[in-house]
Amino acid sequence: MKASGIRAELCTGERLPKLIRNAEKQKIPLMAVVGPKEVETGSVTVRSRFGGELGTMDVGDFITKIKDAIDSRTFV
Repeated sequence: MKASGIRAELCTGERLPKLIRNAEKQKIPLMAVVGPKEVETGSVTVRSRFGGELGTMDVGDFITKIKDAIDSRTFV
């Protein structure tokens, strides 16, 4: 994502619910969860602060959606 010009931060070392709760407190608009299952399939599970769980999508599709949202200044 950083190579695509998208601001991203990697958070590890804590339990997933705590990471999600902390991200929501910090008002982070999108969270991409990558676990062992997502690594195998080459996908990410996306969670939005505005829309909740958005489901699983391909990494390339996710990056394209983010770039489109950045260009149009809208939310995913």
